[in-house]
Amino acid sequence: MANHYQTLGLTHEASSDEIRDAYRSLAKKYHPDVSELPDSEDLFIEVTEAYEILSDPTKRRRYDLTRHSPSPRMAGARKQKVYESYVEKQQESARKKAKEYSKVKYQKFDHEYFDSVAGFYFPKFLGCAAIAILMLLACALILFLTVLIFGNSAITVLMVFILLMVLVAGTAYFSTMFDVWHNARQKQRVRSRTRKRSS
Repeated sequence: MANHYQTLGLTHEASSDEIRDAYRSLAKKYHPDVSELPDSEDLFIEVTEAYEILSDPTKRRRYDLTRHSPSPRMAGARKQKVYESYVEKQQESARKKAKEYSKVKYQKFDHEYFDSVAGFYFPKFLGCAAIAILMLLACALILFLTVLIFGNSAITVLMVFILLMVLVAGTAYFSTMFDVWHNARQKQRVRSRTRKRSS
């Protein structure tokens, strides 16, 4: 079992934000998709294993009670064995996860590992809903003006039909355009964060 704090370049007093930032920086440095180091996969797995243990409060607390942690808190010999066994199982699980992430593109890994699902999809939902509401209001206004001008006639019925078609087609088109813009913006944010960390 390694000194996970040392692996991330931290001390045992590191905050959860410091652990997250250190890992994200090292993951970018060692991820096989972007790193040219010959042992990048092994290094990526090592830092991911450390992060998986230290980012979870329960795992970190139990790890800190073992002799492998630089933390001054330490359990008795008998308890240490229990905690070490627990941490080793968690490390094994972390290694499997790290191997899977080492096979995907870095951008996909960064998004899936660090961006919440809600953080990614909620703006999409709001954008598409806003587009649908604006299209509906525009159609309602045109329909109101049509009824005001032509009254209840065949032209009004035709306008209702045309407006419904425009509403469906327009909402689909603008929602798609918004989706493309949102995805491009997310990619730009990932590139921007990556540049900041590597500089």
